[in-house]
Amino acid sequence: MRNIQSLFVVDAHTTGTPIRVITSGIPPLKGDTIEDRMEYMKTNYDWLRTCSMQQPRGFLSLVGAVLTEPCSSDADYGLFYIDALGYQPMCGAGTLSVAKVLVETGMINRVEPETIIRLETPSGIVTVFVEIENGEIKCISLENVPAFLYRRNLEIKVLDIGDIKVDIGFGGNFFTIVDIDAINMDISKNKMDELRKLSKVILASANDVVKVQHPINKSINYMDQLLFVKNKPDENGEYLCQCIFGDAQADISPCGTGTSTRLAQRYFRGLIGIDGTFSQKSIYGGVFKASIVREVDLNGTKAIVPRVSCSDVHITGFNHLIVEEDDKLKNGFVTW
Repeated sequence: MRNIQSLFVVDAHTTGTPIRVITSGIPPLKGDTIEDRMEYMKTNYDWLRTCSMQQPRGFLSLVGAVLTEPCSSDADYGLFYIDALGYQPMCGAGTLSVAKVLVETGMINRVEPETIIRLETPSGIVTVFVEIENGEIKCISLENVPAFLYRRNLEIKVLDIGDIKVDIGFGGNFFTIVDIDAINMDISKNKMDELRKLSKVILASANDVVKVQHPINKSINYMDQLLFVKNKPDENGEYLCQCIFGDAQADISPCGTGTSTRLAQRYFRGLIGIDGTFSQKSIYGGVFKASIVREVDLNGTKAIVPRVSCSDVHITGFNHLIVEEDDKLKNGFVTW
């Protein structure tokens, strides 16, 4: 066996969303910012993304977390995300799993009752609080980048549905937020294929009408994520959602950046106060609980700093991925 590449990874999940944290094996990534380093990997080592995320070593719903040296002295690690089809600057569910991995493997010094980790992402520096009791991690909370409502009641035309109104928000990624009842659909497992197909149409229509632009980070000027939501809570006070991201991939978790975006949407619509809480859930039973840390100003745009918490974060394995020299599938492949 002639091994030409090794990647050491720790696999985990956040409420069912599979996260693969790459701890070593990717060559040094150049750049003055984490976004630069993400772009450097895209240009020079994209085959390592497809190799580790696609079959036969990965699968379509797998999310990868790439750890780097931070660019800022205020951060412990740099971090960005990859999947079978591309790159993402931020992932809330992924960041909760990253914190779990860093503490459990000793890559971050474990401090009881609370370990604080600062991670530098292309969306900004986020802070994670790991609650520890008797040596065991009990809950992980993400203090995310500022979230805001970008557009409200944006009118778009959707093929086979007609005119609908959507909100556009940001919580680490830009989202089109769609009231599922307004389009006479359901958020359910047996409707997932329909929702995935519909998300492409709605996102295309929304992007035709509005060009998103983060008020501070000029490189965040794209929207490829959609959040189908129920605007009425269930009997437990939890709000059902379904995030569709990338090339119509369905999130299994309630989506951390989506939860942050929904919290901002409700706050700036006057549906929740600064001291209020919000719970978002997935059809698979995962729940993220969110609260508002404070209100901030982003170059004239009002925003909130959201805090998203979850106790259902687990390590599933330690993996050593290898590539043999004569492996014809070393670059990976995707089946739908």
